[in-house]
Amino acid sequence: MHTKKTLPNLFLFLKIEKKELRVHTTIHTFFFDIIYMHTNYDLIIVGAGAAGLMAATVAAEKDKKILLIEKMDQAGRKLRITGKGRCNLTNTSPLKDFITHLGSDGRFMRNAFSKFFSTELMTFFEQKGVPLNIERGSRVFPKSGKSLDVFLALIKDLERNRNITILKNTSVARIVTTTEGRVVGVELKDKTLCRAPKVIMATGGKSYPSTGSEGEGYEMLKQLGHTIVQPVPSLVPLVTKEPIPEELIGFQLKNVSLAVMNENGGKIGEYFGEMTFTPNGVAGPIVLSVSRLITRMVHEGKNITLKLDLKPALDVTTLDKKLIRELNENGTRVLKDALRLWLPAEMIPLALSNIKIEHYKRLNQINANERKMILNMLKNIIFHIESTRGWDEAIVTQGGVNLKEVNPKTMESKIVEGLYIVGELLDLDADTGGYNLQIAFSTAYMAANDCFSKD
Repeated sequence: MHTKKTLPNLFLFLKIEKKELRVHTTIHTFFFDIIYMHTNYDLIIVGAGAAGLMAATVAAEKDKKILLIEKMDQAGRKLRITGKGRCNLTNTSPLKDFITHLGSDGRFMRNAFSKFFSTELMTFFEQKGVPLNIERGSRVFPKSGKSLDVFLALIKDLERNRNITILKNTSVARIVTTTEGRVVGVELKDKTLCRAPKVIMATGGKSYPSTGSEGEGYEMLKQLGHTIVQPVPSLVPLVTKEPIPEELIGFQLKNVSLAVMNENGGKIGEYFGEMTFTPNGVAGPIVLSVSRLITRMVHEGKNITLKLDLKPALDVTTLDKKLIRELNENGTRVLKDALRLWLPAEMIPLALSNIKIEHYKRLNQINANERKMILNMLKNIIFHIESTRGWDEAIVTQGGVNLKEVNPKTMESKIVEGLYIVGELLDLDADTGGYNLQIAFSTAYMAANDCFSKD
């Protein structure tokens, strides 16, 4: 890898006011060219996460001079922990089905996916020596089961390319533009100006801030006139108003259904699969999917309810008949012990808190109304959502740059010429299953290609 040392702060020596960093005239442009001649690049990429590394890799094929800036001491920190360290790269679902996992804004990605979708992404990594496996739910992982292999496949070629300069431990203060709204470059926190006619912003969202994603990209883009949809944590565990019995903490439920109800009692969505219990709420695959539907409503203070169905394979009528038969067959057993007929032992404290029946009542003494209480408990355990967990537990960010301000065919800003916005900075997120990383890779691919499409 070949890198350059940070330039001394010439601005202080020349007493150039900060406002003069904007290039207003040809004379100013020429002046900056002379002082910062050796900091001129064809492209600057801000952020060396999944999107930034992909953009740099694609752009490197154009034989251009590229600067990749990373604020942390290592590139790709979030990429290396994604998918619990296994890296769910993409999903092989057909395009029509894939886009449904992006919600109503999925159509924004149609152009990008037509050029660089799951098939192209898989070929890309396999050609770089990363064999892949397709697993349950059409999820794609490296055969080694290691995210590190994905990261190394991207970074190794960049470090060997003499046209690529990688600056680590380097923070960008702002994007520099002309008064006409054209990119000039970026200003670093130490006031150094790095010039380029194209800038790709790939700083990520706010999830997992310990990896460097603290949301500073939103503020830089807002300063240029972009509208930022308020970022909120998504694909995140939920906090319930109901206390979780100690016996349940860490326990996993399988093959259950979780319905989401809005404050008017209308169903927002329903998911089938696995969930777990935490000291203050619920987590697991179906909870993460639920969180994506409700996180903004929860952060706006709306009342959201979850309905847990422990027996989704049986409708109410069928389950009631089964319940009557088992009550009759086990009539001498007391309720507290007999609940084991229908539930895992860990679930019994929660079940007892949901039914108002004497715990030691014998089953042959259970009347029709009490039987309905048991039936309702099996099909309809209620959780009221108090909040979501924080950014350090969120897989992705919901919110970001308004999609109406970005060209979906190129990822170029409609407000600032030569500025591209990719990955989690966009107001675009998806379910778990490889969909979010595909968004990051596809948007980066489109931006990097468009930067030099007219050369």
